[in-house]
Amino acid sequence: MDNREWETFITVVEEGNMTKAAEKLFISQPALSYRIRQMEAALGNALLLRTAEGIILTPQGEIYHDYCKRMVQEQEKLSEALNAISGKIQGTLKIASSINFADYELPKLLSRFRELYPDINIQVKTAFSQQVVKMFNTGECVIAFARGGHMSTGKTIRLLDEPYCLVYKDLVPHKELLKVPFIRYDTDGTVSGVIETWCTEHLEKEPAVAMDVNSMVTCRHFVREGLGWSILTYMGLGSCKDKDIFVSPIRDKAGNLVTRETNLIYNEEAINLVVVKTFVDYVLDYYAEHNIVDPSIFEEYSE
Repeated sequence: MDNREWETFITVVEEGNMTKAAEKLFISQPALSYRIRQMEAALGNALLLRTAEGIILTPQGEIYHDYCKRMVQEQEKLSEALNAISGKIQGTLKIASSINFADYELPKLLSRFRELYPDINIQVKTAFSQQVVKMFNTGECVIAFARGGHMSTGKTIRLLDEPYCLVYKDLVPHKELLKVPFIRYDTDGTVSGVIETWCTEHLEKEPAVAMDVNSMVTCRHFVREGLGWSILTYMGLGSCKDKDIFVSPIRDKAGNLVTRETNLIYNEEAINLVVVKTFVDYVLDYYAEHNIVDPSIFEEYSE
């Protein structure tokens, strides 16, 4: 067995589907099935059970999956040690990020980092925060950017807090919101919970959903065209906040700002790798100097 087999098996397990895994590995499905059969023959045990819904690990497959992840990590440590002798900072950095953070913060963060460390190979996956934390907990990445306080198995550092904001084309008093179309969007469950709680606390009844869209991006486009109101995280406003849109940070019934946190999560063992420590230090230094929230939004509106 070598690195190719380890990475192949890890990918199959991560994707949970032979077709998707074959596409990711840039090989045909028959070729991938042949590789898996060869692994099973070499080990003398069935590793996967194939079902209509995907693949399931056998008990032996679970043991082998853990072995593959451990061996890939050991190989990365070996490469790290060898590279340290040459003085080069290089290696592979596996990152998972929430969709919003990936949209608005991660590109510029990685662009500057790559300029500083061109020999580091960066791999990125994006998903809702709950899925990102799951990826981290199952070892699919060593660094994660997750929002909303989801529990993880790694070291968690709070990077930033941003307000949730009531957004609409024109100024509308809270008592008049029920007369304006409400736009709901598909998002992380914790965001939906915050919106529902605020509506319960501040409106006489639950707003009727006039438009149900599949993303925060679509929602803000609708708001910008004056089609209704919604509640978005500040980061999710994007260019919307610069396009004559009324933005009002929301508060709970006690008068406290309602905010959403973004956390940096990393594997405490992996921090011993120079490439991981270099990235973590870089991110912490960056956010020690940058504030993503324009303080002027807090001066624009009071009920």
